[in-house]
Amino acid sequence: MTLHHQTGGPARARAPKWLDRLAPYGFIAPFVVSFALFFAIPSIVSIGLSFTRYSGYGPVEWVGLRNYRSLLDSPNFHQSVLNTLFYWLVPLVPMLGGAFLLAMVVRSKLTRWGRIYKPLLFIPQVMAPVAAGLVWRVILSGNGVVNSVFGLDVNWLGDPDAMKWGVVLLLVWRGLGWYFVVFLAGLTSIPNDLLEAAEMDGTTAWQRVRHVVLPLMRPIVLFALVIDTIASLQLFTEPNLLVGGAGSTTGAPPSAAPVMNQIITNISGGQFGLAAAVGWLMFIAIAVFSVVQFRLFREER
Repeated sequence: MTLHHQTGGPARARAPKWLDRLAPYGFIAPFVVSFALFFAIPSIVSIGLSFTRYSGYGPVEWVGLRNYRSLLDSPNFHQSVLNTLFYWLVPLVPMLGGAFLLAMVVRSKLTRWGRIYKPLLFIPQVMAPVAAGLVWRVILSGNGVVNSVFGLDVNWLGDPDAMKWGVVLLLVWRGLGWYFVVFLAGLTSIPNDLLEAAEMDGTTAWQRVRHVVLPLMRPIVLFALVIDTIASLQLFTEPNLLVGGAGSTTGAPPSAAPVMNQIITNISGGQFGLAAAVGWLMFIAIAVFSVVQFRLFREER
C-alpha cells in the first residue's frame, strides 16, 4: 500500500538568492551610514580644513602648512603639550601600579572583603567627570579635607605649581578603580594550577609575579597603557573644572590647560583651521605613542 502525505497548506516561496545576499548588508547599513556621516566624512573635511583659514562663514582661504607652523611656534601650544604630558606620565605609575597591586591582593584572597572593595573602588569611575571635578574642588579648597587632615597650607586651586598636582590626584582617584577591574579580569584568566606548580618548585611570591604573572598579563598591560594614553591626550573636563575657577568662561589657566583647550579656544575665536590642525596633531601623537607601545609589548614568537 502506498501512503500519500499531504501538507496542510501551500508551500512557502523561497526568497530570491540576491535578497539573501543583501540581507546582511541591511543589518550593518545603519552603522555604515552613521559612521560615514558622523566620522569618516567630517574627518576628511577636517584634514582639508587644517590647511585653510576659515572663520565659520565667508570665503575659505588656502594657507598650506601655515596653521601647523603657527602652532609649533606658539608658546601657549608648547605649554599645553607639556601640561598634557604631565597629566599622562605623572599619574601613570601610581594609577596602574596601585590598580595592579590591589588586583593582586583581591586575586590572592589575602582579604575577605573583596566583594566590598570592588564596588567601592569602581564608584569614582561611575561618577560623571563633572560631578567628580566639583567634589574635588571642595576637597582641595583652602579649608578642604586634604589641607585639614594633613595639616597643609597649599593653594591647590590657585597656585600654578600646585594646581596640576591637584589634577593628578583627581585622575588617580578616578582611574584607579577602572584599571583595578581590568587587571583583576586579566588575573582571573591565569590558571591556579600554573601558580601552584610554580610554588611547588620553590619560587617566591615575587618570582611568581615576575616570571609567571607579568608575562601572561602582557596583553592586559598593553591594553591599559593604550587606553590610558588615548584618554590622557584627550583630557579636557577634569583640569578645566578643577582649576578653572568658579564661573570661569576660559577654563584652566595656561599653566594647567591641556591641549584640548587649544581646540576650544580656536573654535571660539573663529579659527577653525587652527582647531582642525590641533586635532590632527593630537591624532598623530596618539598614533605614534600607540604604535611604540605595541612594538615594545609585542610578544616574542
